[in-house]
Amino acid sequence: MMNDLHTFTFNVFSENTYLLDHGNGEATVFDPGMSSFDEREDFDSFLQSRELKLVECLLTHAHLDHVLGANWIVEKYGLLPRLHDLDIPTWDMAEKSAHVYGIPMDPLPSRGVPLEGQGSIISCGNYDLEVRLAPGHSLGHVVFVCHEYSFVIGGDVLFNGSVGRTDLPGGDASTLAKSIVEQLYTLPDNFEVHPGHGLSTTVGKEKATNPFVHS
Repeated sequence: MMNDLHTFTFNVFSENTYLLDHGNGEATVFDPGMSSFDEREDFDSFLQSRELKLVECLLTHAHLDHVLGANWIVEKYGLLPRLHDLDIPTWDMAEKSAHVYGIPMDPLPSRGVPLEGQGSIISCGNYDLEVRLAPGHSLGHVVFVCHEYSFVIGGDVLFNGSVGRTDLPGGDASTLAKSIVEQLYTLPDNFEVHPGHGLSTTVGKEKATNPFVHS
């Protein structure tokens, strides 16, 4: 069923935005990073071609590159972005970060209902996603784990051969390593990890070869 998860690479940071087709005509977007007219058109055209109704907008975290499309998602589809309350400081800094990088950015919209705590479940049609708090890249970073279909929407925690950066406000290398070991490396080796940048990987591959984390 994993042809229901679609990847779009958006903005100058090559950020991965994910779209999960619920299997019932509805869909959820994760980390909307679309930042140009063409990127927004590509995303909307894909929804229309699949006859999908977007019903939810979820954030792994609120760094600039993961929220560049948040305002457009509200304007176009009426969906407020949902994130963990612990990541509100990251959210509050996003527009300032855009200014520092010299990147045009729409003002951030209001936020939706906060994501609930560790172990809470979000139902997306055929898919149930467990919310796991995984700080270290940012204070309130979460990952979304689908146990039935063995995949993780992982944001900027664990990458293919690398890990998320820890030099930004709210980042901490030892905290990130602890999150990876406790929240991701405890999953079965076959679980596919879909990160916020770059190619997907598996838990088993990273446990065996990732040079940044040694469990």
